[in-house]
Amino acid sequence: MKNYLIIFIATVVLATVSCRQHHEQSPEEYQEEVKQQIATVDKLWMEAWENEDLDSVMFFLDEGFLNMFGFGPTAWNKERCREGFKNVFDAYSVEGVEYKTIEFFVDQNYAFETQLFKQKFITNDIQDTTYFDMRTLTVYKKQDDGSWKLFWLMGQE
Repeated sequence: MKNYLIIFIATVVLATVSCRQHHEQSPEEYQEEVKQQIATVDKLWMEAWENEDLDSVMFFLDEGFLNMFGFGPTAWNKERCREGFKNVFDAYSVEGVEYKTIEFFVDQNYAFETQLFKQKFITNDIQDTTYFDMRTLTVYKKQDDGSWKLFWLMGQE
């Protein structure tokens, strides 16, 4: 019984210290921490996109994800993106993906990022190339486990 009491007390102390450290973090420190986390998500997501790795691409999307990237007159939810992205990967080679963050802002459980984004789609028969050169706005949502996933993606050429 004594061991359980010691473990319980140690757990409470650790949780209290951990929570206090998080709350003592300044808004600027939180902003920078999230910015670094999002930079990692961006890098891995863009690599998965250029490698045409559908499962990895989908991993980075929140369950409530909406894509308003100019694929048509309506937004795509996560399930529609799975179908649409598969069609893109089946018909094209995705190449030349480049991105640069222009602005970044985080507010608790959401982060907002504008980027300049370039890529090209080359048909599998190498007969046609479509170039994309656009500004994007991505909204990220903090997950229950503390990670970040894409929540909304908007792009304009």
